[in-house]
Amino acid sequence: MENAEKELNSRGIKITQWKWLSTDFSGYEDTQNRSLLANAVVKEPAMSGRAKIFVAAFVAFVFLLPMLLVNLTGSDNLLISMLRCFVMLVAALVVWSRSTLFVVLGSAVSGLFAVGAVNSLARGSSTEGTIGLFTLAVAFAVGWYTAPVFRKNKIAVSDDQVVYGHQPSEWGRGAGDSTRSSIWVMGLLLNKLVMIPGVYVFHGLKSPGAKRIDVEHAVSHGNTVYLIDSWLDGSTHYNWHPNSRGTVISSKGDDGHRHAQIANAADRYRAALGAGVNIIPIISVTSGTASIGPERWSPRGVGLFMADEVLGFIGDGAVDSLPTWRDRPEVRQMLASSVVSYA
Repeated sequence: MENAEKELNSRGIKITQWKWLSTDFSGYEDTQNRSLLANAVVKEPAMSGRAKIFVAAFVAFVFLLPMLLVNLTGSDNLLISMLRCFVMLVAALVVWSRSTLFVVLGSAVSGLFAVGAVNSLARGSSTEGTIGLFTLAVAFAVGWYTAPVFRKNKIAVSDDQVVYGHQPSEWGRGAGDSTRSSIWVMGLLLNKLVMIPGVYVFHGLKSPGAKRIDVEHAVSHGNTVYLIDSWLDGSTHYNWHPNSRGTVISSKGDDGHRHAQIANAADRYRAALGAGVNIIPIISVTSGTASIGPERWSPRGVGLFMADEVLGFIGDGAVDSLPTWRDRPEVRQMLASSVVSYA
């Protein structure tokens, strides 16, 4: 928390002036829980127990078991034995992946190992055949137990959960050699908005049909969804500039890719959520000392804001809409299902 406050101060980001920070939400349900979450720093999840078991099983199966098998069979080719165990384990994992193509490939490879073991038994080499079948059985047991580690968890929305996904650590994605991650900074700020009834925050999203994460953060409030990407290149003034590749944020160090990415993501979410949901894409400059203007909105409807202005735009807008606001759990579910997250 101390590093977060220092980073915000060093960038000149102050958010004390907005109406939503001084609004009394005590008449709404779960306000106390929301206020506690708004003041907390979301930590990256530690490696799960199942993942730790997989690492230990992988090391034992690929490195330690071959040494034992070499001693039992009298073979002098340790590397071949290690490779066999590695391929066997990978084949077992993909069989349990539940993806049709991978199941077919994994089954074919595993079948070859099983045929080889049975053939050894038929030729009278009982030790080699028994070891082959035993090793294959162990590989499938490890694969069955640890396959969930590699599957994307299905996220179900809950009124008790107001933040979905995890932004990178301060020196993770979006960081420079001496600059903490702009994604981390923006995530910290947006998490504060959850004290407002009905506001939900999502980190690390892949819009419908996208190949990879293309939205750093999203905020939903009823039928309004904000898509937010962060930017900081050291300039003191930002504006929309057209160039040969499209619309860019600043004339230096920006090829227009970021603007096109968030605008395209907004189009995909509009198609998925329908005309009744208002999608607002925003690029946020994670500084409080620069300036923006004169055009704040690009031709494709992408807003350009300072970080503190984003919180005012979203937070004060949410407060103003509370008298007529209605929850849209189906919107939250769709956003949650597209969370990939950086963790």
